[in-house]
Amino acid sequence: MVKSVGVFLSMLKAIILDFNGVILNDEPLHFAAMRESVAEFGIDLEREEYWEKYLPLDDKRCLKAICRDHSAHLSEAERTKALMRKSELYSQLLRDDFRLFPGAAAFIRAAASLYPLALASGARRQEIESTLESTGLRRYFVSIVAAEDFIRGKPHPESFLFALDRLNEILDSPQIHPSECLVVEDSVGGIRGARAAGMTCLAVTNSYPREMLQGAKRIVNSLAEVKLDGLQGLFEEPM
Repeated sequence: MVKSVGVFLSMLKAIILDFNGVILNDEPLHFAAMRESVAEFGIDLEREEYWEKYLPLDDKRCLKAICRDHSAHLSEAERTKALMRKSELYSQLLRDDFRLFPGAAAFIRAAASLYPLALASGARRQEIESTLESTGLRRYFVSIVAAEDFIRGKPHPESFLFALDRLNEILDSPQIHPSECLVVEDSVGGIRGARAAGMTCLAVTNSYPREMLQGAKRIVNSLAEVKLDGLQGLFEEPM
C-alpha cells in the first residue's frame, strides 16, 4: 500500500557527530586561547566576533581569517609560533577538566548500540583522542576524522564524506550512502556542510540560537532530549 504522505525515503544507517560544541563544551576555552595568542600582534579579538565568524574553523584557518580581517600580516614563523601558543594555552585551560555537554555521553553510548558512529571535526586529533579516552567514549566511535585529515573545512562537505568513506572501509557490511547518514552539529557551517554532503542534520543549540540553525532537519536544546527511536522519522518526509 502506497502512502501519500510520510513517504519512506531512506534508512538511517550511521551517525556522524561533530566534536567541539556537540560533545565537548570547550569553545570558550578555544576562544580564550586564540584571543591571547593573537593579542601579541595587536589584535583585540572580541567574543561576539569569534562566535560569528570563526567558531567552525580549525586553528590554521581561524588564525588566517583573523589576521585577514584585522589587517595583520604575519610571517610564517610568527604563524607557527601563534598556533603553538594557542595549542599550549588551550591545553593548560582544559587540563583534566573535560566538560561534556549534558546528554552527550548517554546519547553516544545508546546510539552506538544501534548504529556505527563516526566523528568529523576541525579539532586536532590529539585533543579529540585525549578527551574521548579520558571520558571512556573512544570505544564507541568506529572512525574519527580530525583537522589533520582533510583540507577544506566546514561548510565544505569534505570532512563528512571522508568520515563516511572511513566507516565504509572499516565496516564489513554493505556500503552506507550519504543519504543514510545523520549528522549531529552545533554550527551554521556544520549544517551547511552536512547538507552539501547529502546527509540529514540534527542541530543542537549549544553554540548558536535556534533561529540560526534552521537549515537542520531537527533542532534540539540538548542531546538529552533526543529519542533514538524517533531518529528514523527524520528520513521520512512528504514527497
